[in-house]
Amino acid sequence: MTLAIVVPVKSPRRAKHRLEPVLSEPEREQLAGVMAREVFAAVSTLTTYGRFVISDDPDILEEARRFGLEPLIDRGGQGQSAAVRQGFAAAWERGFTAALTIPGDVPAVTPQELSDLCTYRPEIEVLLAPDRERLGTNGLRLVPPHAITLRFGEDSFSLHQAEARRANRSFAVRNVEGLRYDLDRPDDVVAFMQLSRDTATRRLLQELGVADRAVASTPPHA
Repeated sequence: MTLAIVVPVKSPRRAKHRLEPVLSEPEREQLAGVMAREVFAAVSTLTTYGRFVISDDPDILEEARRFGLEPLIDRGGQGQSAAVRQGFAAAWERGFTAALTIPGDVPAVTPQELSDLCTYRPEIEVLLAPDRERLGTNGLRLVPPHAITLRFGEDSFSLHQAEARRANRSFAVRNVEGLRYDLDRPDDVVAFMQLSRDTATRRLLQELGVADRAVASTPPHA
């Protein structure tokens, strides 16, 4: 199995609108950029794999180059599934027989966690790493890269499992601590700040005082 890692990244200028209750537009843009760089740094250490970043933002693609990652221009701008599909197709065309995607907003993920996900049970055709609520898919490895139809978006974790069953592909779930935490909503910020990992994202959120704002804006659980 030869594997490529594909990281789709939305332009920071258009990212994280659901954090509007706790972050200003410049703060959201800054946060998106910091998170992407932390993901790039983790991926950059895995030099035995193909490593791609796909985005429609020239600054993000230039940042990817600085980390030694291959930039791919998102030609469609039609969302995460379309971007990952384009990235996986590029990997297949270059001879990679497997592909793994993680989003650009999982800043707690470590190189060791990514390495383990890349090598875990290579016979599995569809390997899923869920978010902390087990609703979203924050890690997806396919063998081959076109093994199933991509279904990123709402409830993608169950939808990807359904696609694996529909395509008669073997699948497994791998819980990866650093991939459980993406930052889309104020409650994600609260959860992320409880994770005891020192990251640039955590330091930025502390500096901005976002955690207190997020707690204040998050309704208590019934």
